[in-house]
Amino acid sequence: MKRVLWYIAKMADASPPLPAKKIPENLYELCLTNLVNFWYKSKCYKKVLRLLPDTVVMDVYYKMLQEKKLCILHTELSELDVFERLLRFAGCQLKLLECFQAVIEHCSKLSTELATAYVEKCNANVRSRNSLIQLGLRLGGFLNEAGWYADAQTVLLKCRSLCQAQPQSTYYKRLTLECCHRLLNTQSAYCCFPAAAETYSLALKLLGITEDVAELPECSFSVAETCDVASQTDGDITNPCEREGEISEECCRCGSTGTWGSSSLLARLCKEFSSLFFVRCDYGAAYMWSMRALKLLTPHTPVKITIEVLRACGKACVVKRRFRGAGLLVRHAAALARAAYGPRHPRHAAALLDLGFYLLNVDCVLHSVAVYEEALAALSAAFGRHSLHVATAQEDLAYALYVLEYSSGRFYKAREHAERAIRIIQNLVPPDHLLLASAKRVKALILEEIALDTPARQDMSEPSLLEESEALHKAALELSMLAFGEKNVQTAKHYGNLGRLYQSMHKFHDAETMHLKAIAIKEELLGPEDYEVGLSIGHLASLYNYHMNMHRAAEKLYLRSIHISVKLFGERYSGLEYDYRGLVHVCTQLKRHDAAAHYARVLQRWQQLREKSKAEQQPALGDEEVLSLEELQAKLFAPND
Repeated sequence: MKRVLWYIAKMADASPPLPAKKIPENLYELCLTNLVNFWYKSKCYKKVLRLLPDTVVMDVYYKMLQEKKLCILHTELSELDVFERLLRFAGCQLKLLECFQAVIEHCSKLSTELATAYVEKCNANVRSRNSLIQLGLRLGGFLNEAGWYADAQTVLLKCRSLCQAQPQSTYYKRLTLECCHRLLNTQSAYCCFPAAAETYSLALKLLGITEDVAELPECSFSVAETCDVASQTDGDITNPCEREGEISEECCRCGSTGTWGSSSLLARLCKEFSSLFFVRCDYGAAYMWSMRALKLLTPHTPVKITIEVLRACGKACVVKRRFRGAGLLVRHAAALARAAYGPRHPRHAAALLDLGFYLLNVDCVLHSVAVYEEALAALSAAFGRHSLHVATAQEDLAYALYVLEYSSGRFYKAREHAERAIRIIQNLVPPDHLLLASAKRVKALILEEIALDTPARQDMSEPSLLEESEALHKAALELSMLAFGEKNVQTAKHYGNLGRLYQSMHKFHDAETMHLKAIAIKEELLGPEDYEVGLSIGHLASLYNYHMNMHRAAEKLYLRSIHISVKLFGERYSGLEYDYRGLVHVCTQLKRHDAAAHYARVLQRWQQLREKSKAEQQPALGDEEVLSLEELQAKLFAPND
């Protein structure tokens, strides 16, 4: 048996023209298959297998996945020392992720087992603190990328406590910041906002800057007083000692500028600051932090970090309605991810989700749906069905389909995706978790439209659809209030959704109250001419026009909504249809027939423009023109951008 293993190792280590000529690929695969089957039957030679090179060990585990030997694969991966070895092997990340997810779907709690094992190892005090910190950074980062945020937070909090228990030299402060970077990513994604605020404050303290975003320095960041020149930022990372997640103490003593104050780490931190403010709906702060991260990128920044920063900048530009810059950023990020990782990699899929978000917001709905479908396919292949990443993609696709089919009324595919998203999230988070709010909101919107599009009395269950929609909207509002309070954009959106629902349920005064609340909050937070404000104004105009006979008030609201839409999106914007039709109805009711005819002609012209828009093709995925980083930064930071 040892000789067989030796031959397998030699095949795996063979130099590149040899395997093609002398070692057929199917021979290596056949050896792996026989080895897995022999191991499954004999359950021995475990120690001998671990003497093999990393690439062979990973191939054996991956073959276990392919052969459905998931119980024995679980036994192997649940050993923290084995998992640590695989985390160190840079070439197996995607294979390890697939094995990890498959074992979890096989009804194990591998994520929790590894997190618990790490904490126990730290408490046992059997290894050096430095090696435990490095392990915590790797393991926490992996669990975070896999979407197991609660366990990732457990690992990273323990890792951070180890860092803070050490003498606060530059080296350990750098490691603490590495923990903060990963923790912020985890806590933002999992909506742990109080904990994220604490992590954010600690990171700012270590960087030596205030929490007032409006007073961000334009120059390179200073750092805390105890740090020397090695902690200052510079535009390059030239220090060979530094690798993401692995920092040597010698590296931080050497005085190189490529240490813990490097542009790479600062760019990652600024990106996470932006992401935190984005999920908290503080879009101004999210935009400022993302732009600071973009400024810190250099041609030498690792491609993974560059992609993450571009994605954060793109999303921030979308919500700030800076669509020209947003398009450049999200397309650039998707193209970089595709080139670096391939079209089926989760990181490329994540970039596609941001591209879909951009396309949906610039009214390219059909293309947005296609992009979301590609992202969902890639994430499902990597993560299976039991993943928050897949649930997010299901929800995004459900909403895009809802928008796409709003006129046709064919909502059943959208409903299917929304319900899948809710089922996944309910299986993975507590019942009062904020992640459920968004998915419930999407399903509620879909149910409302299905109920309205069903002919009266055709199905006696349809009134219950409106009641179910109301229950979902109220549950989502309650979760949003708990997480954000009332003065928040998400809370305002839930008020607006309830307003539309109450209009459908003929509770017109309740609907008016909800719409007015939504408008007041959005205007206060976003300004009077934001897209969200225009949306709520249009909904209130519809209520006044069709159900409350307040036609003059409705006319003013429609005109204001049109002004906002044209200013942000141009004359072809799809949402203008409802405002123009509303104005025709208003003027007809007020006996102003010349004005009604005028708006009918405007509506007809809009329809012609929409037909031209449909004929215009978006660049196909993979065909985007990719600018250099310097060109991209120049365009984004141009004075008139």
